[in-house]
Amino acid sequence: MKGKKAAAVLSVLISIQLVVAGCGFGGSDQSKVVDQKNGKTKTAQLVPGASDKEYTSLRPLGNDRVRGYIQYGAKNQADSDQLETGLMQMSKDVFSPDNYVFQSGQYLKEDDINGILYRRGQEPRKLNDQGKKIKPLPGLNPALGKGKNKVEQSRNSPKMINYVLEQDYLKKGSGGKYTLSGVSIAISLNSVYADKIMDNKKMIHNVNVPLKASDVQAWGKAHAPQIIQRIRSVEGLEKVPIFLALYMTAAPDSLVSGDFFAHTEIPQGSSSINKWTNVNEDHVLFPSSQASSKYKADLDKFNVFVDDIKSYYPDYVDVIGKGFYRDKKLQDLTLTVNLDKFRDKTEIIGFTNYIASVLNTRFRFPRTVSVHIYLTTGDVQEALIERTPDMDDAYVSVYNN
Repeated sequence: MKGKKAAAVLSVLISIQLVVAGCGFGGSDQSKVVDQKNGKTKTAQLVPGASDKEYTSLRPLGNDRVRGYIQYGAKNQADSDQLETGLMQMSKDVFSPDNYVFQSGQYLKEDDINGILYRRGQEPRKLNDQGKKIKPLPGLNPALGKGKNKVEQSRNSPKMINYVLEQDYLKKGSGGKYTLSGVSIAISLNSVYADKIMDNKKMIHNVNVPLKASDVQAWGKAHAPQIIQRIRSVEGLEKVPIFLALYMTAAPDSLVSGDFFAHTEIPQGSSSINKWTNVNEDHVLFPSSQASSKYKADLDKFNVFVDDIKSYYPDYVDVIGKGFYRDKKLQDLTLTVNLDKFRDKTEIIGFTNYIASVLNTRFRFPRTVSVHIYLTTGDVQEALIERTPDMDDAYVSVYNN
């Protein structure tokens, strides 16, 4: 914090292991959670947040399946991470960490999610207990288009939605039991329809169709009421307040994630969407054509940093940056500095200290930007350097690999 050294550059620091007392699953408190589906209580571990700005989390015990984590949908890890952490971050404005605890989604089952993701007309038929076919609810993805085979039909009618993510927010009630008091839902939509389609000869074909952003956004808003109706039909979610956010994934091979573009709140017991709040977020790769066209001034600052770093090891350093913008203002910058040749530990320490000194004394980005610098050799992380707006100097950790 201000007036104190957050963690001055440490030449002799080899490794830091942070263990938050009470945060290990074995040592955290146990609490009772009320299941809204049947009114029964279950035992869960209460895991404290890293700070008072973060959620305390409830982790179910026993064999309870944690359904909320992403199992499929987004095509790259950057999107999976951003979908989960971004939804949690936005939820803080609706379900404050001061009053709510977090639990991964426990109510939407895979069948509920898949029922939304199926193409219309392609829903699998199921049998009831008497062996009779049950007519399924229609899928919300577009029906197959025109074409002489399924590959063409798929290309001509791209899928729009790829996942529905649930996060639960609970309050402590009478008897110290936690009850579901809010649900956040993220609808994940494609910017690129990427799929593998089998033809009549059992041959697999890759389908890759870029989509127009405005069309995807309009489709998401138009179909969100139907998704809310499905969620309201799930036992336990009939009346709970819902925070709903729309997200567009990046291309499958993208190094940065996609972005949330709109959100809304559905009050307790309601299934209606009254208005949308547009979100202006942008995840940008440095260097890239997007950075050059939209954030030229920041790209110039990035290039100055790269030149400064390469003056230490001119031929063996590669630097990649990932910037997060909200309302066109840079909020967070992650830099990966990769050495393509092995260095001994003393060289790693010296180079880490050099990077930290650049960050502390001549980094051109504003102090309001949170900066995270990872020093790596190949796939091995050698050091972490961080500076947040409340720090005077960078925090430095060199790992003992």
